[in-house]
Amino acid sequence: MTKILLFALLWLMPVAMAVAMPIGMTTAQSLNVRSAPSGEVVDSLPMGTVAGVLDMQGDWLKVMYFEGGDTSRSREGWIHGQYFRLTSASGVGGSSCETEYRSGAEVCLNIIDTNLDCREDFSSDTYRSCDVTAEYELTTDYRGQSSLGVDVSCDAEITHHAINGRRRSSSESDWFSHSLYSQSSDWNSMNLSFRFNTFDEIRRVQLDSVTCRIESVQLW
Repeated sequence: MTKILLFALLWLMPVAMAVAMPIGMTTAQSLNVRSAPSGEVVDSLPMGTVAGVLDMQGDWLKVMYFEGGDTSRSREGWIHGQYFRLTSASGVGGSSCETEYRSGAEVCLNIIDTNLDCREDFSSDTYRSCDVTAEYELTTDYRGQSSLGVDVSCDAEITHHAINGRRRSSSESDWFSHSLYSQSSDWNSMNLSFRFNTFDEIRRVQLDSVTCRIESVQLW
């Protein structure tokens, strides 16, 4: 089952990137797919089904998924957002280059992957915290004998929906320092944490955007 879901995700990712489609997974044991919000049930999805979000109407999401994991059989329908966890952002930024002025060396950053992981409260089915992970790689054409000091910062924005219908946005940022040597590369996984108050009663969280950038490059 895990191999089927991974295969479906690999096929869905290029489509999602082309049309800025957020991607997530179902969290209910069996989730009804409807013809419209609160409409007729036309299908059901097992837990962990990968789908892309095409549209939103209140608590309802219009999704695209592969029937039975078969990538030749894509389907669309409406599901309730309470049982769907977005794991990748529709707005991902992080493909840029900066030049170190003394050596003329270029350093480039590319985001490899993003992920949203939320944990439920012990006493309810609401969320108490979420972590956004941004994986990125740095590469350089530097050919000298010294090293380059590279500072990178990442920002993440999420929207969280409460049981009472209230919707709010939150953002977090962090930074990390790298050392790059002659024609080398470096990889990092930056974690951005979001914490919710118990009385907020958050039932759905979506990852809106992740941006990573090179803040400075210095020759050591």
